[in-house]
Amino acid sequence: MFCVTGEDVYISVTGAAQDAAVRLDKSSLEIEDTYVSLANQRTVTISNRSDVIAHFRWTRFATSADEDRQKITYVTVER
Repeated sequence: MFCVTGEDVYISVTGAAQDAAVRLDKSSLEIEDTYVSLANQRTVTISNRSDVIAHFRWTRFATSADEDRQKITYVTVER
């Protein structure tokens, strides 16, 4: 994916499980250039072939602590 400033942006998807057959259908995903008033989307399929219920959540940050640090930084900058 390319930003307006031209840099490449990479997003890591990670997970943890014990003996669970949960997989993403793609190892990478490319999204075309997107501008104001232009929408762009891609589909990713998560397959769970186990008997275990898997819960998923898409977040911008790898951990809750990272997200909390960003919230504190944002609030500090806004004031």
